[in-house]
Amino acid sequence: MRMRAKNDTRHPLNPDAGSGRPLHSSTSGEDSIEPLLEEIRQKHGEALQAILVYGSWLRGKRDTMLDFYVLVEDYRTLDSAWQGWMCKLLPPNVYHIHHTSDQPQPDSHELRAKYALLTLDRFCEAMKSDFHSYFWARFAQPCKVLYARDERTQNQLKEAFSNAAANFINRVLPTMENSFSSEQLWTHGLALTYQCELRTESSNRGESIYDFNPGYYDEITRSFAATSATLNATDNDNTYRRQSSGFAVKKSAFSWWARRVQGKVLSVMRLFKAAFTFNEPLEYLLWKIERHSGIYIAPTRRQLEHPLIFAWPSLWKLHRRGAFR
Repeated sequence: MRMRAKNDTRHPLNPDAGSGRPLHSSTSGEDSIEPLLEEIRQKHGEALQAILVYGSWLRGKRDTMLDFYVLVEDYRTLDSAWQGWMCKLLPPNVYHIHHTSDQPQPDSHELRAKYALLTLDRFCEAMKSDFHSYFWARFAQPCKVLYARDERTQNQLKEAFSNAAANFINRVLPTMENSFSSEQLWTHGLALTYQCELRTESSNRGESIYDFNPGYYDEITRSFAATSATLNATDNDNTYRRQSSGFAVKKSAFSWWARRVQGKVLSVMRLFKAAFTFNEPLEYLLWKIERHSGIYIAPTRRQLEHPLIFAWPSLWKLHRRGAFR
């Protein structure tokens, strides 16, 4: 199913995707992200198929690390064969890049990003058919395509974004009350997907994401309902009814329980894997936890040097204090 917002400024392939605002503006203090993109292009060369940006940076936050997705043809540009093997087994691989200007300005600062890498084919497959919500929950939300190699790649991405949104709605629908609004569908659905990972965000994170760009989510819901047998629009503006059998409701409840269990395991495995691909992984993790929860535990030198061996007690303390769920 192909779903598009009526206003193209909200389409993920449009330069103003996701927020109705330019990804880059000339506002004083905003650094160009081009040096980061150039580093990615230099690293992955001819294997590079697309670069996406998503997350809080698109929602206007500048006190954060950028989140890129780098989609490649294959894993030949990775530093070692085992990194490619790990990415095939448990995508994506996560890497850290940063750039400091050679001619710093008074208001300049170091530009930092992390990027998740996997093949374009695996990315498209995940949007359409993955059981877990890790990929399709992220890309049902607004994102921006910073680079696409050719028209065929652009078309693949369009279809992938449409599949992500359709997958999200189909999986969330049976968990809803009989009558609900588009806002309730998305905020409840996002809350469900957050429960399926180890997350540091507050419990109202889904509400803040919806509130930043309600028109994007409302238009997706209307487009889906126009051709769906399981979601019907009512005469009341922006109100819908679901058409789900009792069996579908019970099956969905079990599926979301299974995703929560699976997701916690996958999150721990991805943390373990990131220790081999991410520079200073523990420092980044503690920074992100503090940024969202306000809770911080200073790492020891031994923990920084050998996080896989010695960091677990501190992470357990943070979990017990409610820093992440």
